[in-house]
Amino acid sequence: MEALAWTALFSPAVAVVAIALAGDRIGRFAAGVLAAASTGVSFLCSLVVFFTLLGREHDDRSELSTLWTWLSAGDLEIGAEILIDPLSVFMMLVVSGVGFLILSYAVGYMHGDVEERRYHAYKALFVFSMLLLVQSGNLLLLLAGWGMVGLSSYLLINFWHARREAVAAGKKAFVMNAIGDATFALALFLVIQRVGALDFETVFADAPEALGEGSTVAVLVALGLLGGAVAKSAQVPLHTWLPDAMEGPTPVSALIHAATMVTAGVYLIARTSPLFELAVDVQELAGILGAVTLLVAGLVALVQTDIKRVIAYSTMSQIGYMFVGVGLGAYGAGLFHLMTHAFFKALLFMAAGVVIHALADEQDIRRMGGLARELPWTFRAFLVGSLALAAIPPFAGFFSKDAILSSAANAGTLGWILWAAGIAGAFLTALYTFRLVFVVFFGEVSPFAREHLHRERFEGPLAMMWPVAVLAVLSAVGGLLQIPGVWHAVDTWLEPVAESAEEATGITAAFSILASLAAALGGIAVAWALYRRPGERPAAIRRRYPWAARTLEHKLYFDEAYDAAFYAPSSRLALWLGRRIEEPLVLRSLGGLATGVRDVSDRVAATQTGGVRAYVLALAMGLAVLAVVFLLVA
Repeated sequence: MEALAWTALFSPAVAVVAIALAGDRIGRFAAGVLAAASTGVSFLCSLVVFFTLLGREHDDRSELSTLWTWLSAGDLEIGAEILIDPLSVFMMLVVSGVGFLILSYAVGYMHGDVEERRYHAYKALFVFSMLLLVQSGNLLLLLAGWGMVGLSSYLLINFWHARREAVAAGKKAFVMNAIGDATFALALFLVIQRVGALDFETVFADAPEALGEGSTVAVLVALGLLGGAVAKSAQVPLHTWLPDAMEGPTPVSALIHAATMVTAGVYLIARTSPLFELAVDVQELAGILGAVTLLVAGLVALVQTDIKRVIAYSTMSQIGYMFVGVGLGAYGAGLFHLMTHAFFKALLFMAAGVVIHALADEQDIRRMGGLARELPWTFRAFLVGSLALAAIPPFAGFFSKDAILSSAANAGTLGWILWAAGIAGAFLTALYTFRLVFVVFFGEVSPFAREHLHRERFEGPLAMMWPVAVLAVLSAVGGLLQIPGVWHAVDTWLEPVAESAEEATGITAAFSILASLAAALGGIAVAWALYRRPGERPAAIRRRYPWAARTLEHKLYFDEAYDAAFYAPSSRLALWLGRRIEEPLVLRSLGGLATGVRDVSDRVAATQTGGVRAYVLALAMGLAVLAVVFLLVA
């Protein structure tokens, strides 16, 4: 089992090295197949590990495997080690399984791109980085995977580096995530100082005594970890990088938003739950930030016109639900939604990619319309993903989202507040999702689509279409894995690692489900009334509330606020330092130094006459001076 777990980890890394060393000797299609196959190997190995653990008793489902001692400093020893337990295996299956489908899709989507080999190498590196993150056996190795995921996202978002927008988006993602990386690292310094170790077993066992429940140190550690989780999972206030990440190719959006990077924060909170439970206020803060994010993202998504950005904001919103779950201690519900979200969000991005591919890379939904009759299979797949996202039964999102809301309804006053935010978010989710469905697929075929639409035999390359079909099935039936009040397969599987809070039962549970469903159906009804046919209603609403439209189109002015608070002062300070310090003290001093050296060299050169008598005289005078000095000293 250990060998299989290591194989699952390193298989994508081998593909990265092979593609890099082969260079032009490997074909672009072959590079894509190699990257996808390596991730498929990881998934198969993860499946075998899963079934091996499934055959063991609950108390015997954890195993640590160490290759070597990676770092040793005094009593602190950190190994290159992986942890095989229910949580890591759960994440391995999601990352490698959905990652395999996305990388297979990318073979068709990126076909013909001149930098296709580099792209596939980056994708495999991304999967390796995420597997390292979820399989790591200690906090330092987790931090290493954490940073590598950030690097991989920068490389992929910035893949089309000739475009200024892509470069700016890559830098923005890197800087935002670096803030979270820094708080994460600072938290580890505190853990080392107080506990003297970074392996999970020692830290979780000794933390209650070493940190102290509710102590300042425990709060600081939890805040540092939360900062990393908020940045990586694009939650308010470190969320602004995620919509801009749409500048990368569509499979990048699917990989970042569905199965890998943005879910890392949810995993981190679940993995380090013993530390968060020592600082309950910080854990509840995670739930509050999640609730704020799901509302903010839902509102902003209502006015987006880029098909990928609408789906991107839905990612922020859905991860907000996951934060609500893990913030209230409902780890199973949060991770269950992580899994179903990976299915339907990857489906939505990949179906959107088929639309973009068919319309000559157009992403503006205002130029779309009537595509249901032109791309019927893509429409059906997108509709399945939309119903799952809107949490309509029996699709996957219904069961996972309602598990979170049911847990919130059973968590006291704060839980009910977060539940109310979740219900409002359900209405917004259905509204912006079906706005997208009606605008893109219903009505008459737009003139732009009629002119630019090109259809292939399967509405797209076969490499793109079969992963879409698989994800459509998973989005339709994946929620049956756990049904609140009936069976709890995910909760039971994760119980040895993170025991979940109880869900509401009876009348409370029924009320929660009905309220959520009513909100979702209400959102669809409003979207139907406003967007089913092109009309004046949306424009009339905009004219009536122009300030609201401007605020949402400017994404609640977060970017402008950050520019005013951080970028503009830093830029002005840099310019002032350049004028007042760098130019006079550095640049001019360098020029003066060069002029002085040149003058001295000219004067010294003038003394070199070439006359032997002058040299002998100078030597004699020097000896005379030395003699006088020695006589005076003596």
